[in-house]
Amino acid sequence: MKAGFIGLGSMGAPIARRLARCGFEVIGCDVSPDMLAAFDEPGTTRCADSLETARNCEFLGICVRTDAQLEALADGGKLYEALGHGGVVILHSTVAPDLAVRQAELAAQHGVGFVDVGVSGGGPAAIEGQLSLFIGASDEDFAKARPRLKAISNAMAHLGPVGRGQQAKLLNNLISIANYGMSAAIVDIGVDMGFGRQQLIDAFMAGSAQSFALRVAPGFVAPGRDYMDLHDLLKKDVDHASSLPTGETAARDGLVAASKVLLARLRRAAGQTTRSGRETVERYIAAVKARDLDAFVALFADDATYTVPNGKTLTGSDEIRAFQSMVFDAGQPSPSPLEWFVAPDGVAVEIEAKLPDGSVRLTTNHYRFDAEGRITSLRVFARQ
Repeated sequence: MKAGFIGLGSMGAPIARRLARCGFEVIGCDVSPDMLAAFDEPGTTRCADSLETARNCEFLGICVRTDAQLEALADGGKLYEALGHGGVVILHSTVAPDLAVRQAELAAQHGVGFVDVGVSGGGPAAIEGQLSLFIGASDEDFAKARPRLKAISNAMAHLGPVGRGQQAKLLNNLISIANYGMSAAIVDIGVDMGFGRQQLIDAFMAGSAQSFALRVAPGFVAPGRDYMDLHDLLKKDVDHASSLPTGETAARDGLVAASKVLLARLRRAAGQTTRSGRETVERYIAAVKARDLDAFVALFADDATYTVPNGKTLTGSDEIRAFQSMVFDAGQPSPSPLEWFVAPDGVAVEIEAKLPDGSVRLTTNHYRFDAEGRITSLRVFARQ
């Protein structure tokens, strides 16, 4: 099936690549020449014209950043007219629920179905087809879109008509952002009281306070982590969530306040200096190429986990050192990064490694980091 995809950013590009790898005939489209040029998935085509993209596909995915971009793209219905009767739009952007409803009504005037799909999981999960989806659509449109959605997801929830997907995604984000904000604030309080940042986080993670948010949030606000792009995206979601229709206003407003703590900390952290996750991965690749065992092991946290393609997990620097020593003794692998997918909680890199016998191994490496930029978790997936 022909699938167009408009918006090849940090989420859109991985979704489009996954669709192509699942057999869809994908046309990638983006207004940014750099984004478009970077979309080099084999078997796909590229088009800078959104209307031309729509004319040549059956399904049209959209993953733009803002409400204004979506409205400009639709252009009063011209986009849906170009897609034509029987086509289906699949909206992956997080926008105001009312805007999604208005766009669905506009699409219906041209005989176009509309599926409102909030996504959770980030670029690495998209590449692996492991996204969680919050779906708002008619039963008919959902049935049409289901094969396309199954390609990218292992967990789909059809929650009602258009708009419900956006509402559920905003609630999901409000949970996450509020938890991030509270976790970052608690660590800040402890540091101000004289505790060591990472020591305190490790202590919390060993007890009842352990959570994904506590593991991730302190890294957002560590010195040198300039996440102002993330700030702007999260602020948009917090603003939309603050208008969700509910009688539980005290609960909603409390969560919004906790979310704003994180937004303030992201602004405060911008411009300070420390090692980024991407820099750590670049050092990882350099250490492998140089067969520098000490430099390699130094990139990992003391209690890091390293899961190899056969599913075996190494825990701690001693096990990682012993394993990597055997790898280096077997010959000199020469890894080259192909594609980077950067998410707030980690980095995924598609890697091509030339082995000593001349063969080539393709893997996807998922890295997660602590507040100092050290690797806390590495999972390596073999690719065909």
